[in-house]
Amino acid sequence: MNYSWRITKLGLSDELNVDDVLLENAIVRVQWKRIAEDTDGTIASYLGNTYLDVTSDSADDFIALNDVNKTICVGWIEENLGDAGIALVNSRLDAKIEKIRKNTISPSWG
Repeated sequence: MNYSWRITKLGLSDELNVDDVLLENAIVRVQWKRIAEDTDGTIASYLGNTYLDVTSDSADDFIALNDVNKTICVGWIEENLGDAGIALVNSRLDAKIEKIRKNTISPSWG
């Protein structure tokens, strides 16, 4: 099984950090999709959100919107979910793929 991440949306907000510095266009939510593709081409996806609290970030540690990329976002997601959370999402994707394989259709000639 091959798993990948797709970042679908970023939620932004101007936030004050603990030092009362305004962090403009801070990313406070990452909407993501985890995609599983089996060797036979069967695909399933799982949509999720990761919420970020930037109020404890210093101005020096803050990553400006224009400096954020997919790798950084995936790091935030994986840190938030942890190994157990990622494993849970993957197991749900595995179950979806099995269900897709077991679905039946009514033939048009039937």
